[in-house]
Amino acid sequence: MKQQLTVSFSGGRTSAFMARWLQLNVSDRYELLFIFANTGCEHERTLEFVQECDDAWGLGVHWVEAVVHHDERKGCTHRCVDFVSASRNGEPFEDVIRKYGIPNQAFPHCTRETKLSPIKSCMKEFGFGKSFTAVGIRSDEMDRMSDSRQKYRIVYPLIEWYPADEDQILGWWQAQEFDLNLPRILGNCVWCWKKSLRKNLTTMKESPEYFEFPARMEQQYARAGNRETINEDAKFYRKGLSTLDLVEMTKQPFKPFTEDHVLQPGLFGPLDEAGGCSESCDIYTN
Repeated sequence: MKQQLTVSFSGGRTSAFMARWLQLNVSDRYELLFIFANTGCEHERTLEFVQECDDAWGLGVHWVEAVVHHDERKGCTHRCVDFVSASRNGEPFEDVIRKYGIPNQAFPHCTRETKLSPIKSCMKEFGFGKSFTAVGIRSDEMDRMSDSRQKYRIVYPLIEWYPADEDQILGWWQAQEFDLNLPRILGNCVWCWKKSLRKNLTTMKESPEYFEFPARMEQQYARAGNRETINEDAKFYRKGLSTLDLVEMTKQPFKPFTEDHVLQPGLFGPLDEAGGCSESCDIYTN
């Protein structure tokens, strides 16, 4: 009898590479359940990429979105969607914010409620509630491994089973018939508060429309969730900055983000502090 393994497919190149490697190399030993959790704030290209991977490889990806239980002491469950019916205007994310408030460094609940909880709910529905979960963290990202990985039954195949770094994975994608073709500065959630201020300022300067959602959330839900008892409006961004604060910052001169900021550590400064958000937002990471 095969063991069960849930595969968290975040929609980035790394998790897609991991999904394909697991399908080709361990499906004789594991029953695999592939799950993609959509927040409604993913880039459209991410959704297309998940569907392309599924069409090309026959993964049988289950698309889920958060179902929020208001006025109940209960975390999010899930509903099943697909490429056509998936939310594209932040609806699941907004419903999470309506209950839990604006996420930020002090209250980082968005990944938990928009991704982890719906994935766990889907696992239970398909009888995978006690399975291990594979997460796409590369061998050059070992610092992102969860300190509680044994407790939560997490495995990192690209570290523990088939070590692979970024160059190796990018090289593999260059040989494929399709690719994500999404600038790494954008990632999946194009306005993510976990990114450095330099990345977000650069994106805002080039595509201000991406920030309409977080600006509206701050206007409508500044006191939602636990903020009801705190005499302070919640803001998304680092250093206590709001989306409108970032708008004002873009009006001042600043050096835009380029790949040089990755290749030359000496270029890092106050605008470059980040929180682990790269091309995707993964569950069970430090």
